[in-house]
Amino acid sequence: MMKSTGLLFLMFVVLFGMSCKQPKAPVPTPSNPTGNVIINFKNQAGGVDIVQGQLSYTNASGNKYSVDLLKYYISNVILVKDDGTEFKLNNYDLINAFDAKYSNVLASDVPNGHYYSMKFLLGIDSTHNHTEAQGGDLDPSNNMSWSWNTGYIFFKHEGTYKNAADSNKVLQFHLGTDIALSKIQIPISLIVAGNNKTMNIIFDLNKMYDSPVINFNTDDIHMSTSAADSTWIRNMVTNTQNAFIFKNVE
Repeated sequence: MMKSTGLLFLMFVVLFGMSCKQPKAPVPTPSNPTGNVIINFKNQAGGVDIVQGQLSYTNASGNKYSVDLLKYYISNVILVKDDGTEFKLNNYDLINAFDAKYSNVLASDVPNGHYYSMKFLLGIDSTHNHTEAQGGDLDPSNNMSWSWNTGYIFFKHEGTYKNAADSNKVLQFHLGTDIALSKIQIPISLIVAGNNKTMNIIFDLNKMYDSPVINFNTDDIHMSTSAADSTWIRNMVTNTQNAFIFKNVE
């Protein structure tokens, strides 16, 4: 009789405890159907933040070099959701490593959801590459164009390097023309839920010179406008595929 009473009491305690559990609160629905995303570009060389004018970076060929100027165009950004839908920015943004005003791309009113991939161009598509009198970041006053016929400079790195004789030599890379347009896609992890976010993307300058290897002792000045530049252009376009990586979201 005592065992039966104890068992009934235990069952009562369990049932009472279950009845006292509060139901889970429903997941709140975001009040806004969209959010703004600042896509911030952080410029590094070999994983180290670039500082202007310091002869302290070394590429895969062992060339020690500086970055006195670093500019490039990021355009036609597309954010890809996990369900495959795409949000297109239709943007043309100049990134300048040494000017905070030109350090990011603004994605306004991005629909809520999980975005797993970002596609973009390093450079300017042919439709806009040969059009005169454009404004904003495409304004010729930014010193990133040759002429309406030749088009824009997609990527510009200027500085110095130590040559094989340990002398300082001029380094000038102006990457452009239609064949230099690079299509890039990188994995990201971005959740938009009615709030504003900052997504950080790293651009590693060393990656532009490491696979295929570009040795400054034999390739130190290229302007993309002569037939002799064609191999260098192809190598640079190949290297862009690994130069950008997703860092984090804040």
